Parts: sequence; C-alpha cells; structure tokens
Amino acid sequence: MARIQYPYIWFCCAFATLGGCLYGYDGVYFNGVSTLDVFVRHFGQKTSNGGYELPPADLSVMTSMMNVGELVGSVSAAPLNNLLGRKKVFLCGSVAIVVGVILQLATSSSRAMITAGRAVLGLGVGQFCGTSPLYMGEIAPQSMRGPLLMCWQLVLSIAQIFAAGINRGMINIDSTFAYRFPIAFQLLFPFFIFVGIAFVPESPRWLLRKGRRDDAERSLRRLHRKEPQYEPESEIREMQAALDLEARTDDEGSWLQLLKDPIERRKVIYSAGALVAQQINGIQWFYYFGTVFAKAIGLSDPFLMTLIVFIIQVFVVLAAVLLGNKLRRRPLLMITTGIMTVSIFVVGCLGIPGNDPTKAIGKVIISFVIIEIVAFNFAWGPLGWTIASEMAVGRNRNRIYAVAVACFWVTVWATVFTLPYLYYSANLGPKTGFVYTGLCFITWAYVYFCVGEVTGRSIEEIEGFFRDGIPARQWRNQPQKSAVIEAKIDEESDISEKAHGVEQENQLQ
Repeated sequence: MARIQYPYIWFCCAFATLGGCLYGYDGVYFNGVSTLDVFVRHFGQKTSNGGYELPPADLSVMTSMMNVGELVGSVSAAPLNNLLGRKKVFLCGSVAIVVGVILQLATSSSRAMITAGRAVLGLGVGQFCGTSPLYMGEIAPQSMRGPLLMCWQLVLSIAQIFAAGINRGMINIDSTFAYRFPIAFQLLFPFFIFVGIAFVPESPRWLLRKGRRDDAERSLRRLHRKEPQYEPESEIREMQAALDLEARTDDEGSWLQLLKDPIERRKVIYSAGALVAQQINGIQWFYYFGTVFAKAIGLSDPFLMTLIVFIIQVFVVLAAVLLGNKLRRRPLLMITTGIMTVSIFVVGCLGIPGNDPTKAIGKVIISFVIIEIVAFNFAWGPLGWTIASEMAVGRNRNRIYAVAVACFWVTVWATVFTLPYLYYSANLGPKTGFVYTGLCFITWAYVYFCVGEVTGRSIEEIEGFFRDGIPARQWRNQPQKSAVIEAKIDEESDISEKAHGVEQENQLQ
C-alpha cells in the first residue's frame, strides 16, 4: 500500500476543520428541525384554525441570526489571530460554541433564547471559519495546498450528511428530544477540539512573524515528524525572506491599506469576491431551506430526499478533491457556473404555471436542484474557500481573509434572511430561481476577471503576482519563481554577513 505523504499535516488540517463543520451541520439540521411539528408547536404561533405555524419573519430571524454571529466571529478572528495565534482562536471559538448550544438547550418555548443561542454559536463558528483555512494554507506544502483546502468542503459535506440523517431519525418523535438531540449533537465538535488541541502545532509562519524562530522550527519538525530526513532550515529561510520583504515594503499593515493601497485592495476583491461569488448563485436556497422547499413542492419524504442529495454531494466533493491539482480552475468554474445558471433558470420556469406544482413537476424541479448541487460541489464548493485563502497574502493576510469571510457571512445572511420573503411573502415560489439566475452572471464575471491558475505556486509567488500587477488571466503563463526566491534569500544572507563583518570591525576598532 502506498504511504500517505505528509500524514501529520493531513491530521492537523482535519483537526482544523472540526469547528467549521458546524457551518455545514447547522444549515441542514435547523432546516429540518424547523419543519418538525413539535418544534413548530413549541416555537410557532397558533393559527385561526387551531394549528401552529412559524411565520416567515420569525423563520428568517431564527435561521439567519446564526449568520450574524458568524459575521462578528469572522471579523474578530483577524485581531485575535494576530494577537493570540491560530490555536488559541480555536479554543475561543470552541467556548462560544458550547455557550451557544447550552442557551438553546435551556428552553423549550422561547424564540428569543433560541435566537440568542444561535447568534453566540455563530460567533464561534465564524472564528473557526476565519481561522481554519488560514491555518491550513500556512502549514500545507505548496504542492498539496489546493487539495488540503478543498477538504474543507468535503468535511462540511460529511457534516451535512450527519445532520440530514439525524433529522430523518427525528421525524416520528413527538417530544422535545426531536429538536434537542440535533442541537446537543453540536457539542461533539468542540469536545474533539479540547481533547486534540495539545497535539496540534502552532502555525510556523505566525511564530516566525512574532520572532519565535526556535518555536517555528519545532513546529515544522512536528508537522514533518514522519520524515526523518526533513530539515526546516531552508523553509525557515524562505519564510523569513518573504516576511522581511513584507516588512521593507510596509513596516506595519493596517485596515486602511485595504481601501487605499491598490495592491491590497485588489487582494481583497479577489479573496472576498471568491466567497461572495460562491454564495450568490442560489445554493443557500437548497442548503438552508432544502427540506422546506422539498415539502412545499409536494415530495412525499423530503427528509429522505435531503439525505440522498447530501450523500451524492459527498462523492462529488471527494472527486473534486482527488482531481484538485489535475483540472484547471478557470475553465472548470466557467463550465460549472454555466450549468448552475441553466439549472436554476429551469427551476424558475417550472414555477411559472403556479406556486403549488404537481408531484410530477416537483420531481423535475428536484432533479435540476440535484444538478445545481452537483455542479456547485464539483467546483465552487471546495474552490471558493481555497481561492479566498490563497488570495489573502502579504502582511495584511489576516485582515484580508477576515474581510473575505465577513463578506461571505453577509452574503449568506442576506440570502437566508430574504428567501422566506421571496418564496412566501412575495409569492414567487419556485420562480425565486429567476432572481438567482441573474446573480449567476456576476459569479461568471468574477471567474473571468479574478480567477488565476496558482496550483503549485507558493504564497510568496502569488504575492509577487499582485505586487507586479499581473492580470489573473496571465498567471498560468508566469515562470516559476523558486530560483528568484532562492536568489533573494542568498542576497539577504550576503547582506547579513557583510553587516555582521562591519559590526565586528567596528568593535575591534
């Protein structure tokens, strides 16, 4: 059997995804729980005919409040990452997740408690989402950075299967256990964080930035512990040369530079644009309201259909990870975005005859929904986070990535908050697909102007593309800069040695 390359780095990256799994888990589990009769009875309003319902306004607030917390968490992740390091932010996020879950478990009738708990939970998830891909990108060898970052989406997809499976098991339970167990299940993720945090090294790049060279070397040795011949000196020298170059270019990064400096502004557009483009094509319609939508179009077992869709999704994401370094990004994203545009347009067209489609039309609609989800997860699902992490380079790396993740949560919140109004209050039904059809063209424009081929490129090379003003469409044709980097390192060493020699002469005199 072939030996897995960099096994400990794989382990550390898998660990980093644990807290972020809750993003995938939450969207699916709450989507299903909010349709359970017992949940609607406890948290909904009594109707004139004696039944209960969750009004669209309440459903919007309860569902989207998680995204508000995630927005705050992702923004706070930047200063916390600079100050505390990646591992301590993982711990902060885990504490917030535990508190948020406990708040939700403490009530069986208060919408305010559920909403507040989801906001606090979102705070922790946002900190993980603002830190995990950043950490993974910093510890991964450049030859494996793309596939490792794409595993983020794979793990989220697996978490979605757990959520869909748990929801399916709760449909015949008529007690508070039906919604409390899916909520309590979220405690499993921070538990693994608390248990495993001691076995995970800190980011060597962050340690080196803090002047802790010995700790950075120890961190690299731990990451490469299964490689007895590994020596960290060359990697340390390359990272230090890049950090020194950043320091000479700009003594201190700042938030204001993200607006005023054209190079830093371009990085923000490329990084944040990836996550915005990933979300405006309607995918959250099927993630956050998939079970509700499947029920509305007349499917007999919407929970089972949701579970089947997410099982298919895992195999698609796995295929995308395995092919991560073999397929060019630009054509892949252009083709899959085109497929998604057509699919969601067809969903809109099928809603024209009426907002209560027949079972036959409902089955056709769900078929095109599956096509949309498959296309998304073969490209945008894993690549959106990968591109956002890779485009956040330079001294403002943490700030750029924090802005990107914040833009992501704002986009998700806007989508999740407006969907019930579009579908129910505006009476669009499946015709909501037309809204997202138009937004798909914005996604396609982002790919054309902002997506470059960076497979196998170092973080320092990508920084050079921005610094030299090279259009993204031309990145693939740029020569490898490893020789240039080595020359810069040698030059830095020569300068350092000469300065040391002069200092010794001055001391003798």
